[in-house]
Amino acid sequence: MDKDEGLSSFAVVRRIRATLGGVRAGHAGSLDPFATGLLPVCLGRATRLVRFVAAGAKRYRARVCFGQATDTDDGTGQPLGAAAACPESSAIERALPEFLGEIDQVPPRYSAKQVGGRRAYRLARAGRPVRLAPSRVRVDELRLLGYDGKVAELACQVGPGTYIRALARDLGERLGGAAHLAALRRTGVGPFEVSAAARLDELSDRDAIIARLLEPLAALTGIPRLLVSEEEAGLLGHGRLIPCGAADEHAGAAPGPPSDGEVRCAVASLHPPTGPAGDSGLALVAVVSATPHGWRPLVVWNAGGREPPDGPGRRAIR
Repeated sequence: MDKDEGLSSFAVVRRIRATLGGVRAGHAGSLDPFATGLLPVCLGRATRLVRFVAAGAKRYRARVCFGQATDTDDGTGQPLGAAAACPESSAIERALPEFLGEIDQVPPRYSAKQVGGRRAYRLARAGRPVRLAPSRVRVDELRLLGYDGKVAELACQVGPGTYIRALARDLGERLGGAAHLAALRRTGVGPFEVSAAARLDELSDRDAIIARLLEPLAALTGIPRLLVSEEEAGLLGHGRLIPCGAADEHAGAAPGPPSDGEVRCAVASLHPPTGPAGDSGLALVAVVSATPHGWRPLVVWNAGGREPPDGPGRRAIR
């Protein structure tokens, strides 16, 4: 989905669910109402794959306004403190590399993080003190695209759990002043690009939604694969482990033995063959994780490598 400004991520999911007559739906990575851009949505059985889709790298175009902090770290909040001087473009360029890699980031006060069993944003709205512990996050790209002396446009690529609002706030503080996130557009999540996404007004009926559905393997392109036999698929389908050396590493898999906790898509040749469906004749069997004792199924999708019945419950909308 290419989400419009002013809509919450849940509102988009609720609209799709209603159009499909109550089919279960979930989004892979929330966008704030003021933000626009890519919001992957999974339907029916595919909601079990949400966490794996959401784990993909997220790409953004962000507009950071210098000179003023806000209580929400974005343009929807109330100003905090006096206005500060805006930095020079060269100072921004020098500061950006300091935010690359694995960093500790304090989430915004107005966020969905839990504090004592309550959402941080609920405490903040009630005027209660909010103290959030830093989280370890990953920033792969932070590049200055343009600057008019007050508002900078940045290209960002980040890992799961990274708040662009917090990056804007911290960048302002690092430069000796203040800043907030003025606008945000998500351009990609994992293998998906917003250029291929549908707008909500294009999905006004069931047929339009079904026409946008993708095979589950398309949603999991970024996860390396294991090619398993029918016997191994049956074991995974019953929640059993298979030895790490039993399955053949498929294209995209890292060489060598897997580290504990590494995730793979277990795939099998379609049985019986169904022509050009699926991913080059492969069917998703399960998403598995490496343990010292073998590959453990996290989610079983299609035991035995047989294509499940067609319908809106087996795929994801981009």
